[in-house]
Amino acid sequence: MTIRSRRSAAWALALGLIALAGCNSLQLWPGSGDKAERAAIPPLPSKHSFPVSQFVFVSDFEVQRRLPIFQELTDLREQVYKELRLPPSSTKVLVYLFEDQDRYERFMKAKYPELPRRRAFFLAQPRRLGGNEDLLVYTFWGARVNQDLRHELTHALLHSVLKDVPLWLDEGLAEYFEIPPSWNGVNIYHVEQLRKPDTQFDLARLESLTDVQQMTPGEYREAWAWTHMMLRSTPQARQVLLNYLQELRSSPQPGPLRPRLAAALQPPESALQQHLSMLGDRQHARAHPAPLP
Repeated sequence: MTIRSRRSAAWALALGLIALAGCNSLQLWPGSGDKAERAAIPPLPSKHSFPVSQFVFVSDFEVQRRLPIFQELTDLREQVYKELRLPPSSTKVLVYLFEDQDRYERFMKAKYPELPRRRAFFLAQPRRLGGNEDLLVYTFWGARVNQDLRHELTHALLHSVLKDVPLWLDEGLAEYFEIPPSWNGVNIYHVEQLRKPDTQFDLARLESLTDVQQMTPGEYREAWAWTHMMLRSTPQARQVLLNYLQELRSSPQPGPLRPRLAAALQPPESALQQHLSMLGDRQHARAHPAPLP
């Protein structure tokens, strides 16, 4: 999840953080807390550092750099920029990789005590002297590190080239790209939940959400569904999203997306229901890997 806070509101927003497990990002002003508090914070990993494409991994344990995960993350960068027609960024993303969950959680609890317990975080941190933000990811080497890194690094890639990303779209794209590429962005669990008869879709309402406290698991699923439909249904719907992302390169507030989508798909909510029905039927007709937990 992404929180785009400003200096005066950073702590109030973070206190209200609500997210899916393993998915968080926020923006905080550096230097928060007094000297005594900062002295009690466990040190960040620092012994080993190595680059992987745009990312720099920092750890206190030896990491096998030829593991498939690192080639997959290199491919993720290319996948995001290519599929979204965005120019590649050279902005470095620091990934602090803790050896185990206990060390990671002790650091996060001491450094960011207002945050909930989650497996990974993305932070966009303003620099004291101005200039670009520092893009940071914190996580640990666990069973779901691949999924967590794909999600959080998607946030980082987007924020490295766009002025801002609407909350729902930021999470929708991260949910889309956290899926292994061979799955074509399809999260079967989301599809099953969204095809239930009582599910209602409302893109205008989703676009009106500006605070993470308003984002429930249902909003994350719906954000993924809209994103998948625009990228994987019709050329017209895809172009609406691509054009919108291009506007975000120069403007943090390009206006609502739904009116543009309605001009390509009428009405958008019915088109989304049909898209999900098609995905569900397609998955029943063929074998598919188990859904992500």
